[in-house]
Amino acid sequence: MVCKVIKEELKLFLNQNFIDILLMNDTHFTAKNYFSTPRYKLYYTNCPDVRPHRGTAVLIKKIEHHEQHELLKYEEDSIQATSIKVNGFPYEITITVVYCPPQHNVKKKHFKTFFQRLGLKFRAGGDYNSKHTLWGSCLTATKGRELSKVIQEKNYSFLSPGTPTYWLTDRNKIPNLLDFSVTNGISSTYIDMLPSYNLTSDHSLMIATLSTSVIVRKPTPCLHNSKTNWDTYRKIIQDKVNL
Repeated sequence: MVCKVIKEELKLFLNQNFIDILLMNDTHFTAKNYFSTPRYKLYYTNCPDVRPHRGTAVLIKKIEHHEQHELLKYEEDSIQATSIKVNGFPYEITITVVYCPPQHNVKKKHFKTFFQRLGLKFRAGGDYNSKHTLWGSCLTATKGRELSKVIQEKNYSFLSPGTPTYWLTDRNKIPNLLDFSVTNGISSTYIDMLPSYNLTSDHSLMIATLSTSVIVRKPTPCLHNSKTNWDTYRKIIQDKVNL
């Protein structure tokens, strides 16, 4: 069941961060129990066994001049996904939320078939439960290796915060990166992602920006650069600092 506290947190998060599209995975929705809020339309996919676990959902704001319609649901034990086609950018794009339950080892062929259904321009984000150092996980596992083969073979891109997204309650276990996006046909100069830690969840939220113009990123703060004169620095330290 969707907890009332989580519902109120999500509503607050949507308003404070001006979210147009919210991707949710491992929703535990059923035909009778799901999340809704004014000004947004919900599309969701439940687990094939009908029990209240797993599942995915897309919550999209009702915006004029932005047409959207749901694509065919992807309802399998190893992958659940909800996809919507959005028309309102300079191009039509598929926005997909993905959930891959951890107990299933999805093979390259399966991932490949899934992505081919999303069209030429897509962003498929969610909890892949696929670990690989390529996108920032602390180790590489079998499922992550299979997914990376598809990404490299099809020349897809991935959008990752590069920091842990899954925080375990067991302090002896290391946090890991499980949540990221696979994209195709979208230049990295028009899309950005930042983690958010504002919800009481064991998974960090990712706030992605998809822009119609090039995103100007602030340079990472740095204490030195290629023009730093280390001899002058040493002399200043020796002359000015009294230890």
